[in-house]
Amino acid sequence: MANSTVNGPVSRAETLARCQHWVDSGVTYTQTGTWAPDPQGKAYRRDCSGLVSMAWHLGSSLNTWGFEDFSAKQYLPSLHDLRPGDALLKEGHIELFARWVDPDRHTKGAFVYSFNTTGETVQNPAKKTNKGHLGRNSWDDLNTYRPIRYKRIQDTGAAAPAGGGLLREPDGAISLVVGGAPFHLSPDEYAALGSPPFDSVPAGTFERMPSLIADGTLIRTDDGAIHIVAGGARFHLTPADYETLGRPPFVRVPGRLVAGLDTAPVDDTFLRDIVDGAIWQVTGGTRYHLDAGEFAALGSPPFTTVPRAFVDTVAAGVPVEPAFLREVGSGAIHQVVGGRPYHLDPAEYAGLGSPRFSNVPAGRIAGLPNVPADGTYLRDLTDGAVWVIVGGAKYHLSPQEFGTELEGPPFTNVPTGFLTGIDRTLPSTGFMRSPGDATVWQVVNGAGHPLSDAEWAQLDRPEPTTVPAGLIARLGTVPDDGSLLRDVTNGAVHQVVGRARRHLSADEYAELGEPPFVDVPPGFLAKITDTTPQGALFLRDGTGTVHRVVNGAKFALDAADLSALGGPPSIRVPAATLELFGTVPADGSLLRDVADGAVWQVLDGKKRHLSPEEFGALAEHGCADVTARLLDAVP
Repeated sequence: MANSTVNGPVSRAETLARCQHWVDSGVTYTQTGTWAPDPQGKAYRRDCSGLVSMAWHLGSSLNTWGFEDFSAKQYLPSLHDLRPGDALLKEGHIELFARWVDPDRHTKGAFVYSFNTTGETVQNPAKKTNKGHLGRNSWDDLNTYRPIRYKRIQDTGAAAPAGGGLLREPDGAISLVVGGAPFHLSPDEYAALGSPPFDSVPAGTFERMPSLIADGTLIRTDDGAIHIVAGGARFHLTPADYETLGRPPFVRVPGRLVAGLDTAPVDDTFLRDIVDGAIWQVTGGTRYHLDAGEFAALGSPPFTTVPRAFVDTVAAGVPVEPAFLREVGSGAIHQVVGGRPYHLDPAEYAGLGSPRFSNVPAGRIAGLPNVPADGTYLRDLTDGAVWVIVGGAKYHLSPQEFGTELEGPPFTNVPTGFLTGIDRTLPSTGFMRSPGDATVWQVVNGAGHPLSDAEWAQLDRPEPTTVPAGLIARLGTVPDDGSLLRDVTNGAVHQVVGRARRHLSADEYAELGEPPFVDVPPGFLAKITDTTPQGALFLRDGTGTVHRVVNGAKFALDAADLSALGGPPSIRVPAATLELFGTVPADGSLLRDVADGAVWQVLDGKKRHLSPEEFGALAEHGCADVTARLLDAVP
C-alpha cells in the first residue's frame, strides 16, 4: 500500500486498500465505541463517514453533513463520472465507490465499501459481511446519492489530450476532454454538441486521465455563459471579464458539468487579480493577500489570473476550516482549528499523523485569534475527551452530552497542549441554547440571561450556538468584574465592579477611553444589584494609581505594595466609582498580611489579630491579601 500523508494526495488504489484494511481487520460499526486505526495507526470513527474519512486519509473524521460543507470535495456531473475512490453522499449516509459491476453498462450497479449497521463488518465487493451483506448497489440505489470526488485524489496519469477533444473507448463511452480531464457525455449531450468526430482510445484510458479540470480552463455552456476554473471551483465571467482576460479559448460543455463544480477553490490555490496583479493564497477556506516578498518566499508558485470578483468569492481573514500551516521562514508548523493557530512540536505533529501542510508566510499566522470560534469541537488525542468552544471558553462534554444531546457533531483531533492553552471555562460573550429547548441565553463574561422573544428581537435575533444544558446550568447571573453592559433600549452604559453595576455618565465612559461594551436587554441588568461594590478588588484610576478595595474600603497602593502583592491585574474605573468607598472594611472582613501571614478581623470598625486557633474556628476562611501599610490604616 502506498503511504499517503494526512490531508495529502492519495491515489485511488490506496483509498480502496485502506478500506480493505478495515475489512481484513474485522472492524465493526459503532457510533459509541472506540475508534479503529488505519494502516498507519491513526484512529477514525467506526461509521460510514469515518470509513470514507479514513479511506481519503483526512485529518479528522467528518460526519455526513461535514462532507457536504467540505471544501476539498467536488460534486461530479453524473454517476457515470464515478471512479474508484470517489464517494456517494446523501443525507445521513456516505459510501465509497469501488467499481462498476459492468464497466460497459453502468445501469447494472456498482460495488462499494459501506458501513451501515451496529455490529456489522464493512460491506465490500469481495465477500459478505458477518451479517451476510455484500457491498453492492443497484442503479436505483445509486440514484439516491450525489457522487463526489476528493480534490486531492491522484490518478495514474495518462497523458491528457488537448482540451475540447472527444475520446471513445471500445465500450462506446464517449468523453469530452475538459482541461485534461474526461467528462462522460450522454447520447443527447453528444448530439447537442453536433456529434463531432472522436478519437478511439484503449479501454481504461479515462480512468488513467486526470480527474480534475486544470486551473485556468475556460468552459462555455449552450446559453453562452463562460466560466473560468481554478482550484476545482468555477466562476461565471461577465462579458467585460472575458474581454479583460484577452478572450482566451474555451471548451463548449453541457450545463451539467458546470453545475457539478464547486464555487470555493481548494486550499493552496493561488489567484492573481488581473487588474492590480495582487496574488492571493487560499488556506483553511479563506484567502490571504501575499506581498511580493511573501510570494517569492513561497517559491513563486503558479497562479491563475482571474477577475477580482472571483477572488472576492473566497472569504477573507481567519481560516474557517481546519488546516496545517507551515511558516516558510522558521519551519514552524501550526495546527489551525476554529481560526486559532497552535504551534506543534515534532512529537505532536507526528502524533497527528504528520499531516500535509501548506507553506505560508509568517503574516498569515500572526493575525489569527488565540481562541477558536464558537461552536468548534476539539478532541484531545491523549484521552479522547471532546470539548466545545463557546464564548472563548472550553467546556468538556460528557459522552451523554456529546452523543445524545448534541448528536455527535464533527470534531478535530488536537494535542493536549492545544486545549491547555485555552484558559477560560465560562463563556465571555455569545448566545446559546440547549437541544430541545427554544430558549436563547445571552452570555456575558460567565453570566447568563434567558431571553424572552421580545428581548431576542431587540438584539436582532443573533444565531445561538447549541450547547448541552449542563453548560447553561454553570452560568451565573453577574458578569465578571470590569464588564461593560449597554442597555439596548436607552443606550445607558453600566460597569460591573464587585458584583454590582454602576451607571456611567457620558463623561465617565469617555474618561475610560470608550472601551467596547455588550448590548443587553434591561432584564439582564435588573439581575445585577446597583449597591456599593463588595469583595476584594484592585481598581485603577485615571492617574494609573491602583487601589486595593476590600468590602467597601479603598487604599492607594505604592510600587512596593504592588510588588508585594504580586503585581495583580487591575480594573480601570472612573474617579466617581472610587468615591463610593470609605477607609475601613466592613465588619467581618478578614485581612491577611502578605509579609508574615498574620490574619486580622475587622469588628466594630477596628482590626483584631486572630490566633491560628481563632482563625481555624471561623466558618468562613476567605481572606484578602494586604500589606502592612494598609493594615496600619485600619484602626
